Amino acid sequence: MTDKIPQTPFALLSGSAQWGLAFPDDLHEPGVKVLDRGLCFDTPWGPTKNWQVIEIDADHAGDGKSRTILNVFSHGWPVDAIDPSMHRKVAWVMAQSGVRKILADSTCGSLNKFLKPRDFIIARDVLDFSQTQFSLLGGRLRHLCSSQQMFCPNLAGLLEKTATELWPQPGRVIGHEQNLVAVHNWGPRFASRAEAHAYQTLGGDAMNQSIGPEASAAREIGACFISASFIVRFQDGILDGGSDEVDQIHKDLAHVSSRISLLTMMRASQTTECGCQSLHVTRPAEYAINAQGGEIPRGN
Repeated sequence: MTDKIPQTPFALLSGSAQWGLAFPDDLHEPGVKVLDRGLCFDTPWGPTKNWQVIEIDADHAGDGKSRTILNVFSHGWPVDAIDPSMHRKVAWVMAQSGVRKILADSTCGSLNKFLKPRDFIIARDVLDFSQTQFSLLGGRLRHLCSSQQMFCPNLAGLLEKTATELWPQPGRVIGHEQNLVAVHNWGPRFASRAEAHAYQTLGGDAMNQSIGPEASAAREIGACFISASFIVRFQDGILDGGSDEVDQIHKDLAHVSSRISLLTMMRASQTTECGCQSLHVTRPAEYAINAQGGEIPRGN
């Protein structure tokens, strides 16, 4: 039996930053409770599992009004298979829910020798050569998605402010103004030395296995999107000789990283002044006239 999709403008896509935690229970954050968990939703491509609905009481919400946050475990990935198409199911659920503000958290590998393990990063742009592999859009003719602003500047500012309050030294919080580029790599393996060098040459600063499809999906549904990530290792070949302490770094930082994600979504506003929602344009129906039945209108 599948569940009814709840309506909310807020979504939190939990990633590797939250693995090993009972979220949000282990954070013991005041004003937060789980309304429903273990939810499964039907989509046009099959079910998507491991969803929950988190309630924030009015005293702890940024606008003074109670809110709910739609949350999915591990980007929506199944726990017993490798299935990248799950990103499209997650995006479809968010579209049906009316989501307009999305935060995805994760861990990542550094492609930049000056970005060190334990740094918290907020990327400004994304490098993803597979961007439309699991698109939600109904064809190419009627939809225009601008990529001029893949990450919401307003959410980025709020995330940076929240992270600066909580992130422990010696790690640094590196925000939007540093213009970091996040690279998408499907995984599940880490990038090879040759791949890491290629992405570094193309301008990539950090890499993970979820940011590309999530950023693209947010643009397709007209939502604001931000990525909250911390570095757990250098990608192979970037800075040889350092110790690889992925599990220890995750153990040390998963709790505070998860709290930053939750607090950011508790505080996020519903304003549209950032302009993200205007970056997906649906053209008039005439753009989809069949070429065999009449001339397809051309742009100016």
